[in-house]
Parts: sequence; structure tokens; C-alpha cells
Amino acid sequence: MLCIVFGLSLLDRTNISSAYIAGLAVDLRLDIGSRYNIALLIFFIPYALFQIPSNVIIRRLGARYWLGFLITSWGACVLGMGFVHSWEVLTVLRALLGLFEAGLFPGAIYIIGSWYCQYETAKRVSTFYMASLLSSGFGPIFAYALSLIKVGDGMYARGWRWIFIIEGIATILAGIAAPFFLIEFPEKVKFLTDRQKHIATTRVSLEKQEPEEHPTFMESLKMLADWKVAVYCMQYFVAASSVYSLAFFQPIILRQGMGFSYALSQILSSPPYLFAIVASLSGAWLSDRIRLRYPILIVQSLTAIVGLLIILYTKPPGVRYFGLFLATFGTQANVPGTLAYGQNQTARVRKRGAVAAAMISVGAAGGITGSTIFQSKDAPLYLPGMWATISMQLLYSIVTFCMSMYFTRMNQLADEGKKPCLEDVEGFRYAP
Repeated sequence: MLCIVFGLSLLDRTNISSAYIAGLAVDLRLDIGSRYNIALLIFFIPYALFQIPSNVIIRRLGARYWLGFLITSWGACVLGMGFVHSWEVLTVLRALLGLFEAGLFPGAIYIIGSWYCQYETAKRVSTFYMASLLSSGFGPIFAYALSLIKVGDGMYARGWRWIFIIEGIATILAGIAAPFFLIEFPEKVKFLTDRQKHIATTRVSLEKQEPEEHPTFMESLKMLADWKVAVYCMQYFVAASSVYSLAFFQPIILRQGMGFSYALSQILSSPPYLFAIVASLSGAWLSDRIRLRYPILIVQSLTAIVGLLIILYTKPPGVRYFGLFLATFGTQANVPGTLAYGQNQTARVRKRGAVAAAMISVGAAGGITGSTIFQSKDAPLYLPGMWATISMQLLYSIVTFCMSMYFTRMNQLADEGKKPCLEDVEGFRYAP
């Protein structure tokens, strides 16, 4: 169920690009100035601000009812986009969409981190994220089918409206079903005995205090004073900005940059995501198997760089399309990989929710970057946006390597007895 609702959230935040080339740009004049970029980036302001408060609320109210409320609410926003007549109203609805979607992703990572141990998380987080990417893979094809709907001769004859209307209704139905199907935190589930709940909570925690204690908002902020959290946030900023830039502009690059028709651009958007799912799950499985994170993360980042360079500097459309496969895999795979990396270096269960929320909040700033570095005036090559993404991926590889070498050294010192207590938790070791 987490995969389903997260897939819907990805679909609902990025379907504006499909609507854009299906007539939204013409009807609402989004091609004037920076209107499209504004409509994209406004989503991320409330999305960033509401992450940490939501992860404080979710543990107290419970995941099923809190997430059910959020899902239904953002579904109503998407439904409303199908009836707008001005770009200003569309922008307001995008802001509300960001507010309600903010709690899902960090909440889901918090839930997964509460159920699974250090070297069990990468493949679980990757499975959760990549299964939801099926919506990104088939979303453009689905959007194309919806854009063919025409009812009457008025506003409902515009296919882009039906993209929002149908997908909004689907999300609302998922929100209504969520309280019945979503998983809870271990201490709140009904299907475990008290003894089983105790086992579920203590197996993932090395700390001495009771893991059921919920940090307050101020306690969560104090946990984020750790300098390493800033590094995890920077890593996730790069991963998120790269993903969003490709998600928002891939159909446009295929249409304007590679010269494919509207229908073919939508269809060709799907295969790179399907390849990314298979390759990313393989990388996550290998990372858990060899108990190393950084080699996989760096290889994926370098693959993204190679893919972007192929898109940028080769001429044949088929070769450039192959580059899109590599770029999509390299950028998408490092989103769950980076989240697992941050969770694995955090010993205390109470802190993991704050770390996940902080990383994804900063990732929202990456979304703002991704929605602005590709400017319409730079078409068809989008040279500044491409090189900005390449540069950030290089920075990601360097920082990940240096941070992992630091963690390796700290583990060595702890094993030698020269640093007896990592993260203030006896027996804890980092997972570089």
C-alpha cells in the first residue's frame, strides 16, 4: 500500500509536464515568461516546511489515519486542477499539493526504519521507491490515453483536464482505502502480541531507552544539530534535484530536443524507468549483500553523468535515447540509496524519523532547483541545466567517498578500542 500511494504521489506531482504538452500550456498561457517554472517550484516550498512537523505528528496519531487524511486531501487538489481557468489558481493548487504530499515520503521512510535493521533497509527502501516508479514509467502513457478523452465542445473537450480529473479521483479513492490497508509502527499494530511488538521494536534499536518514546518537535530539531546530517542532506539534495529535473523535462526533451511526436514522446518516457527499476533493485540487493553502500552509490552517480553527456553531445536520436536510460537509472537509484545511507549511520530509532524528514525537506529545495535550471529559453539542448546536473553528480561522488572513508576510519578506531562509543550508543558501527 505504501508503494501504491507513493506511486500516486509521484504521478500527481509530475503529471503537469504531460498536461503541459497536451494543451495546458496553450490554454493557461504557461509559455509566457516563467509561469511554468513558478507553477513547478511553488510545490516545494510547503513541501519542505511541513516534513519535520508531519513526522512528529505521524508517530502520535498513527500512520493509517494521518496518511489517509493527507492522501485524500492532495487527491482533491489534483482533481481541482482539472477545472482551473487561470495559471494563478493552478499555482495555488500546486502549493496545497505540496503541503499535503509533504508527510508521505518521510513518514514511509520512518516506518520502514522502524521495522528493519541496518543491513535490511537498502533493499526495502529501494523496493518501496522503485515499485512506485512504475507510475513514473507508465504515467506518461496513461496521461496520453487520458488526454484523448473529449466530452462535448466546451472545457471538457480539452484532454489535459482529464489527466488531472481521473488521476485525482484515483488518489482520493486510495486515501479512503488507506486506513484499512496501510501498515502502522510496530508498537501500534493489531496483528502482533505484546511479546512480538517488543521483539519488533528492540531488534532495530541498540539504544538503552525505550524506543516507543516519541521525540517532541524541539527534540527533533536538537537531533539535527549533528554535522553529519548536513552531509546526508547535501547528498539527497543532489539526488532529488537530478530526479526532478529529468521528471519534469524528460517529455519536453524527447519532444523538442530529440524531435519525437507528442504521442511517441509519451510512450518513450516509460522504458527508461522500467530499466531503472530492475537495475536499482539489483544494486540495492548487492549493497546489502556486500555490506557496503558507497561503491554502489558512486557507480550509480557516475552512470548518471555518462548518460547526461551522451544526451548532450551525441547526435543520433537512438544514441541520445540510450543516454536517457543511463541518466534515469543513475539519478533514480541514488534516491532510495541515499535515504538508506542516512538511516544506516543513525543509531537511535528516535532520531531516524528526524533525519529522514530533514533529508527529504532539503530534497524539496532540490526540487526547486530541478524545476528552475531547465529554462524554456535554453531549448533544445538545455545546456545550463544539463551541466548543472552533471556538476552536482560529480560533487555527490566526491562527498560520498570522503564521508564513507571517515566512517570506515571511525569503525576501525572503535574496533581497536580507541573510540569506544560511536553515536553515543555502545556497540554501534557505521555502514559505509
